[in-house]
Amino acid sequence: MSQQGQLFRLKRTGREGEPLWAYRYRMGGRGSKRVQRGGFACERDAAEALEHELERVRRERRLARSLTLAELVEVYLAQHDVEPVTIEKLRWLLRKAVAVFRERPVAELRAEEIAAWRIALSPGYRFDATQALRQALSRAVVWG
Repeated sequence: MSQQGQLFRLKRTGREGEPLWAYRYRMGGRGSKRVQRGGFACERDAAEALEHELERVRRERRLARSLTLAELVEVYLAQHDVEPVTIEKLRWLLRKAVAVFRERPVAELRAEEIAAWRIALSPGYRFDATQALRQALSRAVVWG
């Protein structure tokens, strides 16, 4: 799980038979490269190392923990590697969500609010706008 990572006890043990711990996380969601580090003397050490690593990855991607939806959309579109016409369509579709949730931190968005926003959209582009928002929010989860 890339947004949280996972701690687990290794099958192998230390020199004196003591248990060893490890962590793992994915860089880009399901199907992406899984990073795993192990050999920690206790679960707490592995948890601290995991948190440190996830924070490093977040900083590397220049993402703050409290991105607003407007900021997320800009970062998402800037890194999305598709044709310019696709970026413009995504920007147009995502503008509908940004108009409503602009300054809201992504972590504070609730499913009920998104559902209410979705139902208020024109049926002609409701599905596409929802899918565009889902893509951006899924990337936010991957980024942590």
